[in-house]
Formats: sequence, C-alpha cells, structure tokens
Amino acid sequence: MTHFRLSLLTLAALGASTLWAQTPSSVEAAEYEPNSDRWLVSNGSSILVTADEGASWSTFGSGGANYGMEVLGSTLFAIQSNVIRAYDVVTGEELGSVAPAGAGFLNGMGSESTAEGDVLVVSDFSAGRLLKIDVSDPTNMVATTLVSNTGTTPNGVTVKDGVATVVNWYGNADIFQVDLATGELTTLIDGTGLGNCDGVDWANGSLIVSSWNPQRITRLSPDPDMPGEWTAETVVQGSPLSNPADLSVNTTGDRFAVACSGNNTVYFGELESPSNLRPIALPEAGASLQAEGVVLEAGQAGTWTVRGLDMTGRLLGTTSELPHAAGVATWTWDQLGAWAAGAALLDIRFIPVQDGASSWQTTLKRAPLR
Repeated sequence: MTHFRLSLLTLAALGASTLWAQTPSSVEAAEYEPNSDRWLVSNGSSILVTADEGASWSTFGSGGANYGMEVLGSTLFAIQSNVIRAYDVVTGEELGSVAPAGAGFLNGMGSESTAEGDVLVVSDFSAGRLLKIDVSDPTNMVATTLVSNTGTTPNGVTVKDGVATVVNWYGNADIFQVDLATGELTTLIDGTGLGNCDGVDWANGSLIVSSWNPQRITRLSPDPDMPGEWTAETVVQGSPLSNPADLSVNTTGDRFAVACSGNNTVYFGELESPSNLRPIALPEAGASLQAEGVVLEAGQAGTWTVRGLDMTGRLLGTTSELPHAAGVATWTWDQLGAWAAGAALLDIRFIPVQDGASSWQTTLKRAPLR
C-alpha cells in the first residue's frame, strides 16, 4: 500500500507531462516552447509535448486544443472550440479562458509581449475578421475586434514589432499586415502563387509559410535589390507533408515544426540561411464570371482546370486540362458541364507550358458565403 501511494506522489510531481506514451491524432497546430526547448502540438481533446522532435510524446496538462497555440512568456494559449484557454507551461494548470462573442471559427493565432502588455491576434476564419486579445492577465483576458472584415478568409497569424502578418485561404493567396495600434490593413504580398495557406512564422527576416496547394513549406524573403518585391524558396514539398497546417519556428530560427492534419503527423525541418533564392515566376493570367460562362485570360499558352464546389466545400465536378493559347477565351456553362452552373465556388487553376513558371490559381464565388 505504501509503495502504491508513493507512486501516485511521483506521478503528481511530474506536473504537466504524463508517463504514458502518446501518439498524435487530430493535429492542427505546432508550437515551440522556449523555456524548456520542446515542442507542443494540438491533439483535439489534449495537448502533446515532445523534447526529442517526435521520437516520444507525452501529455501536457489536462487541457486540450484543436487549433492555434502560442507560448508567450510562461503561458501557453490554445484555441479549443472557439474558446481561448491559458495554461501555465510548467505545471499545465489552466489559468483562465475567454470565449469571444460572435466567434465563427477561431483558427490561427499570433502573439507578442510589448511595453503596453501581452497580446494575441486570432483569426476568425469563417467571419473574415481578426480579434485582439489582451492577455496581460491570463486569468482575466479581454477580447476586442482588431479588423471586422479583412475581405479575405484569414488563417495563420504571426506578430512582430506591433504588426500582425496574416496568410489566407483560397488560390493565389495574398499576405497582408495589420497595425495592432490602429487596425490599419495593408497588403504585404499581392498574390503568393500559393493556394490555401495555413501557417506562418518569422525566421531571420523571412516568412515561413505552409500551404495545401501545393503541399509545401515556402520561405518568402524580401528582395534586397528590389524594394517591395519578395523571393521564394521551397523548403520542403510533397511527401511527407500532408495538409500542413499551423507551424512554428524555434528561437534561433534554424528549426521548425508543422502539424500535418492530413496524416496526423508533425514534420520537423531545418531552416538553413537564405541562399540561392528562386523568384516566384507567376504567369500573367486572370479569370472572371460572365452570364454566359467563365472568361479565362493568359499571357502565354497553357492549360486550365476548373473545379466546382458547393457552399460546404463539397466537390461537384471538374473540367481539367482545357487547352489555351495566349489571349482570352470564354468557356460556357454547357462546355464546362452541368455541375458548373450550380456551383457556389469555382476553383480555377492555370498551368503554363513555359518551363520555370509557377501555376496561377484563384477561387471565384458565385454565391455569398456569409
């Protein structure tokens, strides 16, 4: 009996991490924890932690997270079902929570500690807005609206020097920035060539971005010779990535982790110094809706793919490899297929024949989504 009681005391002394082996599932976000040089991953009804980059996992505290997470000082903030919860990173104890009014789908999260206090910026994916959460006192967090309507579908967020940088969903996604003091929104990169961007973090002056189309981790860096322009370097693409979601970079900026929601794994990768950066060669292309069909325009020859989706994102039909010479062409609803006329969203992609040029992609809305 005495031995059993001592075992319980030993377990209690271990605090935030349990002894039993864990396997990630329902992963959506990875976050570096600098106090103990370890990584956390959202795991649905729990949070997992690893100090050896995934060779072994244990449970952090008794709380859970199913979307974005941020470590700020000695506190972990995590989104669980539109509630933001605060946990002590040492003990795993829940310190407080806040449920922002009118939340649609809280998703990405960035953070910064300033002279004015500690702050989170949280994206509301379905409502197209950004929230600002004062977390100076984790037991009494206060949520306000930073941007009521971004005009996009905001996803991943990172914060540096009083500015939030936000990546977006859908094709050829932009990256924009928001001043935390004024709420002023500006476009940082107008068309990245990436579709369905999910996670973002800063690393040594560059942005590290995860995308689902293509399945890629991309480093975007300011072009030193052309102010306002950015260059892109593929860090990793394809397998083993599977729907790479939220990511995090360590303090020194040489390692990152990304939660892959497609196969419930966490990918750990290296970030070498930016070198041999490859410019994004976007083709000149465009697409618009007309009464008779879809008007497609490209400055060079290539092929188009048009996918029709309903308002829930369910695929209705696809017309692939539409040949296209340079110029303008109209594809009628009859040519595209019966499904096209009833689609709420048209996902359109152009692949140029020219070697070295990236594909171009956009999503056209035929019905209001909110």
